[in-house]
Amino acid sequence: MLDFSNNKILIVGDVMLDKYYFGKVDRISPEAPVPIVNIQKEESRLGGASNVANNIASLGGHPLLCGVIGHDLFGKEIERISRQKNIETFLLKTISPTITKARIIGGKQQIVRVDYEDKSELDSETKKILRDKICQILPSYDILVISDYGKGMISEDLCSFLIRLAHKHNKKVIIDPKGKNWKKYTGADIVTPNVKELSDIVGYTVPNTDRAIEKAAREAISLNQLTALLVTRSDKGMSLIGPIPPIHIPTHSEEVFDVSGAGDTVVATLSLCLAQGIKIDEAMRTANIAAGIVVKKVGTATLSIEELLQQK
Repeated sequence: MLDFSNNKILIVGDVMLDKYYFGKVDRISPEAPVPIVNIQKEESRLGGASNVANNIASLGGHPLLCGVIGHDLFGKEIERISRQKNIETFLLKTISPTITKARIIGGKQQIVRVDYEDKSELDSETKKILRDKICQILPSYDILVISDYGKGMISEDLCSFLIRLAHKHNKKVIIDPKGKNWKKYTGADIVTPNVKELSDIVGYTVPNTDRAIEKAAREAISLNQLTALLVTRSDKGMSLIGPIPPIHIPTHSEEVFDVSGAGDTVVATLSLCLAQGIKIDEAMRTANIAAGIVVKKVGTATLSIEELLQQK
């Protein structure tokens, strides 16, 4: 019986808001050849590192989300939703806007996405406040998750500091990676790329086959002094390559509606399972089941512990 109610996960990363504007399209604009979307419903959801925290909370765990937001309405929205979902936060306000992805959907089709973001690195004062806070709280958490969306929060110096600090306190580090600089992840216990992110890091297109994934993953591990990679492979499931013999498991979903946020669900479930002392192969299988549930839902979605138990 899975019960994550005693597990505490610290998440540091790019905090985002996902906005959805749903409407219908009846005509084309007279001003330009674009559809006019008559908005009928609006939704706000936690995205990026916030979605990892949301998945942990919805599975019954206790997340603490650390990151930055802007002095704006979208930042207030993240704070409001986090309170509503019982997610503890330590969010510093900066002059940059809150990272927001606004999707306008006409009927069942996404018409356009509007992004608010500024990818500049955090200033030294903000980094210092963040480091001091994490130094103070990390010992009381089970696992550190670094959710890197390449938006400037997870700089090389901050990431290296976090990994060293976690290992000093014997805490495992799970990283959801982005970009081509994986040197900053050196020493991480598990890095969770998808096939495209793995291809980017080894410098060639990796075919989505067991053997090719194993070869590329070993290259990435060796190049960046990592312990293990958990590669998410869309309709082919996922693969774990590391010190133990490779494990490949097929996808758990026959129907894929929306893959956005599925990686966050994998990281959240994996971190909770490892925090509870579940072995890596079983943790991976549980994360795979969780991902299979959320890809059947629209947008950045979460699942409950009851949904997970029904499928196990």
